[in-house]
This record gives sequence, C-alpha cells and structure tokens, in this order.
Amino acid sequence: MKTSSQQTARVERIAALRKEMKKSGVDAFVVNHTTALRYMFGFSGSTAMAIVTKSKIHFFTNDLYAVQVEKEVTGLDGLTIHIDRQWWNLVKTAKLAAKWTSLGFDPTRTTVSALAGIKKAIAPAKLVEMPTVTDRIIRVKSKDEIKAIGEAATMASTAYEMMLGRVAAGMKERDVATMLATATRELGSEADAFDIIVVAGARSAMPHGRASDAIIRKGDVVTVDFGCRVRGLHSDMTRTFCIGTPKQQVMDVFAVLYDAHLSALDAAQAGITAGDLDAAARNIIDKAGYGEYFRHSLGHGLGYEVHEYPRVAHGNSAEVLEPGMVITIEPGIYLPGKFGMRVEDDVVIGTKAPSILTTAPRELVIV
Repeated sequence: MKTSSQQTARVERIAALRKEMKKSGVDAFVVNHTTALRYMFGFSGSTAMAIVTKSKIHFFTNDLYAVQVEKEVTGLDGLTIHIDRQWWNLVKTAKLAAKWTSLGFDPTRTTVSALAGIKKAIAPAKLVEMPTVTDRIIRVKSKDEIKAIGEAATMASTAYEMMLGRVAAGMKERDVATMLATATRELGSEADAFDIIVVAGARSAMPHGRASDAIIRKGDVVTVDFGCRVRGLHSDMTRTFCIGTPKQQVMDVFAVLYDAHLSALDAAQAGITAGDLDAAARNIIDKAGYGEYFRHSLGHGLGYEVHEYPRVAHGNSAEVLEPGMVITIEPGIYLPGKFGMRVEDDVVIGTKAPSILTTAPRELVIV
C-alpha cells in the first residue's frame, strides 16, 4: 500500500524533473529507466515509459501490466495511462507531440536503435540530451525507502552473525554462501541483492570474486559481501573474518583498513563532496603504504538498484552529499597472492553524523 511519504516523494521528484526541463528549455521529457519509473511513479513492472510535460504525465505500458499499473501509478495530477505495445507509434498517431518543439532524454539510458523511432514520432520537435537527470533527482530517499533499506540491512547483519556461529575450516566458499542465502530468506528477504561473494585465503584478494568450491582452511582470511531486498530496496554489506588465529600481517593490514573505515564514517555528513569522503579513507590507506591495493571507489548510492548515484569516488568533486542519501562506505585492501579484506556499511547521510543501518560487528572476528 502506498503511503503519504511515498506519494509526497513522487510528487516532489516530478516537480524537480519539471524544474530541470525548464532549465534545459524542453517541452517534455521521456523517463525510460525502470528504476527511475519506480522512484518517480511507483511502477514496479519491467516494461514501461513515461513522458512528462509541463502539466501532464503520459504513462505507457503494455497489456501484461494493465491491472498492475492502475493500482501502482495513481494520485498524480494530469496523469493519463496508455496501454499499448507500440508506444512511440501511439505518440505519433495520438499527436501527443503536436505542440512540442523539443523532447529531453537521457542518452545514458536510451539505445541508439530507439532514437530513430523517437525522432519519427516527435518530428518536427528536436531531441535534447539531458544526461543522468533522473539519477540525480532520485539520489535522496524517502522515509519509507530508508525504512525498507534499514530492514534489509538488519536482515543481512543478523544473517552474518548466524553464519559466524556455524562456519568452520573444511567448508567450501559455496557452503557459506548457501548459509547466508538460507538465513536471509528465513529472515524475510525477498531475494539476494546480487550473487553472494565469499572469498577465502588468496582468493580474498579478488574484490568481486564469487563463491566457489574452494575449501576454507585454518588461518584463512574470509570476506563475505551480500545483501537483502525488502519491498524492492536493497542492503549491501561486507565483512571480513578469520578462521583461526591470523598472521600478524593480517592484523596489521586490518588495523589500517579499520582506521580508514572509521575515518570515512566520521566524515560522512551533508555538505561533503563524494571525492572528499573517498579521500577520508583513501588518504589513511595511502599513508600506510597500501594505496595501490585499494582498487575501487569508497562507495555508491543504494536503493532499488544496488549501485546508484552518488558515486563516492576519488576526485568526484561534482557531487555533494545531501541529507537522506543512502550510500555504502566500503574501503578495501587486496594483496595479490596473499589475502584481501573489505568492510562495508550502509549509511544514511544526515546533517551531522550518519545513521548506520548495518549493525553486524565490523571488527576482525576470529572463529
């Protein structure tokens, strides 16, 4: 059931889009990214598009979603729902573009093959590129969206602690992934957020290595990266632990990683740029001599997709963090042929300290 918070967020996001349309001088804008369609209109299906004008919303889907769209896309001023399988042909035959001089579109979300059909449908109106405009609008989450991500984060945290009580040397990485997947489902997760990462020993130096039949041995560093889904929204958590007493080098590297992680958590507040937040962790890792082994950005936005805007990346000074953004903070250090480690939390940006949604112990647990 749609809540007032969700409806308010949708109205505000459509208003923000119209503001961007005015800045770019376009009469209409096409939204064709399924994730943006869910954030902005509440539609959870996989086939749809919307055209927003100054006062109207034309929402298109096919007959497979005829019942669903009437339930999900409601309460918006100037809304017309079109059930058809040839959307741009309908735009042309219904003369929806008759008074347009221009149509905005996101080139990062539109295929080259689709452009020819769009041009014919709206002629003589012109196409205007407005890259990533909806991605920027949907970075800030509503209270209901944050609540769902928080529930998904709690499920992941609980599943991790359950797994720690069962994991042992001799198991396969895939066995651990199965334990996590089973636990999260039992806790109420709709699905895995992505293919679960479980990497042990030298394989833990692969940031995105998937769980394999490799045997986990005593002394191994083990990294798990997984997430849950609640009402379509995702969590994304990484933890590193050891099977038995680790080598001193493992302890030393983890101390650097942990310091970098806490430094980023301390810096994560509204007003900081994504690049400066990345630097809060990266500088510590650099100074310790492991800079070349931190091979990815510090984090990313989180929501209906696991990877959303903003990009919390080195040098990204264009994006300023705002209250209500949900991001990951996940520094990592990966030593080829030896071991790797990462700690990742999901946080909600606030005016001061962030709200940390993932509650599982982030220390180097020894089991």
